[in-house]
Amino acid sequence: MNKKIFPVFMFLLLFGFTSCLEDEVLEMLDPRSDFLGTWVVSESCVRLNYEVEIVADPDNELRVLLYNFALTGPGYDPAYGNVLLNKINVPEQIIGDNWKVSGSGTLQDDGSISWSYYIEIAGDGSDCEADYEKP
Repeated sequence: MNKKIFPVFMFLLLFGFTSCLEDEVLEMLDPRSDFLGTWVVSESCVRLNYEVEIVADPDNELRVLLYNFALTGPGYDPAYGNVLLNKINVPEQIIGDNWKVSGSGTLQDDGSISWSYYIEIAGDGSDCEADYEKP
């Protein structure tokens, strides 16, 4: 191999390897990574099974977006939660059709999430429990 090309080749190879490695390390260090994905929900308030998708908020390193949280249905903005260690805290917020929600979900050893949250719809409030499991 040409003596001038070899250092350039080695630099590109090393840069590409460390770039991939850096992405993997950052993903492992992201506290949100265990929460991300599509979850099947079984909850006490509506007594239905439905799906919630949890995605990383691109604008906030500790925040996740919860699409269809509390079965709001399609077309509504997601609820949001802040991840700290093995817990998602959902601060009081308005979702769906003017529903007030707040609560938290805790990642369990088996990979599921156990939720406890409050929802208020048209002045009627309920304390709900839900279990999220990966399909």
